Amino acid sequence: MNIDIPSVDVRACWQPPALRSSHASGHWLPAIFLLVFIVPWLLSGCGGGSSGYADRPPSDRVANTAWQEWTKFGRSTIVYGGQVNGYVNRRGVTERSEPLSSKIGDYWGSCGHPSWDGRSDKPWSGAFVAWTMAHSGVSASDFPRDGRHGGYLASLYDRQQQRGRSAAFALHAPNEYAPKPGDLVCSGTSGPTWRHADSRTARRRIDSSASHCDIVTDVRGGYVQAIGGNVKNSVTMSLFPVDSRGRLVPFAGKTWFMVVEKRV
Repeated sequence: MNIDIPSVDVRACWQPPALRSSHASGHWLPAIFLLVFIVPWLLSGCGGGSSGYADRPPSDRVANTAWQEWTKFGRSTIVYGGQVNGYVNRRGVTERSEPLSSKIGDYWGSCGHPSWDGRSDKPWSGAFVAWTMAHSGVSASDFPRDGRHGGYLASLYDRQQQRGRSAAFALHAPNEYAPKPGDLVCSGTSGPTWRHADSRTARRRIDSSASHCDIVTDVRGGYVQAIGGNVKNSVTMSLFPVDSRGRLVPFAGKTWFMVVEKRV
């Protein structure tokens, strides 16, 4: 199931012709100029100067688990804005190709549905989040093994209402809190109308309006880096712009619903 279909940035990389042997030093000068000045410049536009994909894995355990999955499946990436921090739009392994297809069965297995793999046409972005939490050591009592975003977010809301500051996760409106690695950034069919509603109405709106969540792995250069499942039919990193306070900003095609703070 495809969540986002961004435009793909395609670049052509020029390669210099093979140098011919010559005893005339004048024939070498143009070639030397190409090698020293022109080729590095061309490569910088073809990914040679991209620092983003050489980043070290995050230190937060939940963020690291998501980052490792993203790396295994080809580092599919969406940059909202085109190119930033060395990252550009790129494709990875898709849900109907191995080994990702079978791996999706593992994601669903953490939610009790191991037979649902990448060929089952079941939306699996929620299962990816639940699996990541489970494989990062977050207990089921702190994060429910629910493969539906609205389901686990509604349960997290209930636990926050019951436990207060001792809750393992806290739900915030996007304009109230700056996400950090290990947190969730979530979109929905509406904005954060749940935030100031009574508890029964808030829970109902969370359950019915949440549509997708990604796991934050880094925040830098005016962007949140967040990894989610079932985006571009893969495990994909999205780069979302933030304001000067590090809070998500609205943009076309994305309605921010909430940010979930991981406290454990």
